[in-house]
Amino acid sequence: MKEENVYWVGTQPIGEKKAPDLADDPSFVAAITTACEAADCIVQGFVSALGPYGTWLVEIKRDGQEQRILWNGKEAKLVLQVPLHQGGWEDPLAIEVTMQDKNGFVAAVTDILSRQHRQ
Repeated sequence: MKEENVYWVGTQPIGEKKAPDLADDPSFVAAITTACEAADCIVQGFVSALGPYGTWLVEIKRDGQEQRILWNGKEAKLVLQVPLHQGGWEDPLAIEVTMQDKNGFVAAVTDILSRQHRQ
């Protein structure tokens, strides 16, 4: 996967604490992948965003349907996204993640995938 630099127009945001770069840690990616696979998902990709919020995205396939799990670092929410027929994505589930470490995110991914499966 090619990495690209991100540039701010004007100045870089000030006063924002940079979130830990968990998504750049191979053990974190492996743990999230394992949690998805345990919920019968096929992981198709993992993307880490550059920026102060530590946002990341997992592209998965479950029951033949493409889906995404998005960590919205700015809002501190884990979001399950499903595709819309006309294009774009819908967010049927979003949960707060109180423990923003590897174990907390693994638990949150497991939780959001189990909630979706019950719907």
